[in-house]
Amino acid sequence: MKVKQKVKQNIGSIALLFVAPLATGLSAGVAPSNAATLANSAAEVAIDNFSHRPGDTGRSSVTDTDTVSFDGLAIAEANANAVFIANCHQLLAQNISESQVSGAGNLYAGLAQSQASVIGDFAIAAEETFSFAFQAILHSLISVDNPESERASATGKISFLVIDTVTSILLDSFELVSGLHSANGILLNVSGTAGFQPNNINFDLLSEGSPTKSILDASGVYSRTFNRETKLRLLEVKNNIAEVAAEPVPEPSTILGTAMFFGLLFKSRKLKQQKTQA
Repeated sequence: MKVKQKVKQNIGSIALLFVAPLATGLSAGVAPSNAATLANSAAEVAIDNFSHRPGDTGRSSVTDTDTVSFDGLAIAEANANAVFIANCHQLLAQNISESQVSGAGNLYAGLAQSQASVIGDFAIAAEETFSFAFQAILHSLISVDNPESERASATGKISFLVIDTVTSILLDSFELVSGLHSANGILLNVSGTAGFQPNNINFDLLSEGSPTKSILDASGVYSRTFNRETKLRLLEVKNNIAEVAAEPVPEPSTILGTAMFFGLLFKSRKLKQQKTQA
């Protein structure tokens, strides 16, 4: 079965949620001897054609992985990179992030998370127009070897925020969200305020047995004229999460052990989050 779906939007915002399960047919064409369940979420953003040169810039990248396996194997990888070039010859902000996790066996779980962001601070005089061009893309991929006992999900989000740094008021925003879940289906959301003017938004879904892939991309411009002197911060941040897990249908004697297994993974995640916030 081949499914291809395209969503186009010229201006404004769209918000769609597809909930048709994707598990059916995901294992077709994969040899049981070397099959693996896989989830991949990746994103890339480029921002250029700035009307003003930033007074200050920043960038950050964060990755995190977790795996637990009792009867099987889970491998998680996360990568992120960001750059804001603001020299006399070039003005460009760009970042990428990717999370991938795979697993095979009867009892395992894996998680990969990545985040990349860029920041630019700008001083805009009264009656000046601040503008820039942007391109953004989200990739999601999942493949499930055994839909009865295994699951996979891949989600990504890209957010643009324009903030008045004096009043801390959010002036404009634009957000892309896309995801695939082997049990719950497809998540797609695009929303934004008037300052962001997307001239092209496309969503493609390709399901051909296994794997299932989706691509959400958008391009356009941001433009806003200010009637007073304003100090702005442009923040662009992306998050990618990939998860896989296998849990066989438990017999009464194994229910407690299975619950403890997944409890260990969730506890490990919580501890890492607390350390990060500390």
